[in-house]
Amino acid sequence: MRKKKIREFIVGNCGICNKEHRTTNGGWIINAEKKLFCHGFCFNLYVHNATIGRLTDIKRRNTYANGR
Repeated sequence: MRKKKIREFIVGNCGICNKEHRTTNGGWIINAEKKLFCHGFCFNLYVHNATIGRLTDIKRRNTYANGR
């Protein structure tokens, strides 16, 4: 009996490491902004950098408000 051939397509690239994501590969994450990430490290790195950026903006706003 012949095995059914599985079709594979490129879905996108990781937002951090630029690795190709294919339809047959599991373990990738899509966030609310529709960005793709490798499962684990790349997504954690993105969240960490986004959080630090948000905290920096809050500190900047507070410094400006306190300096008035």
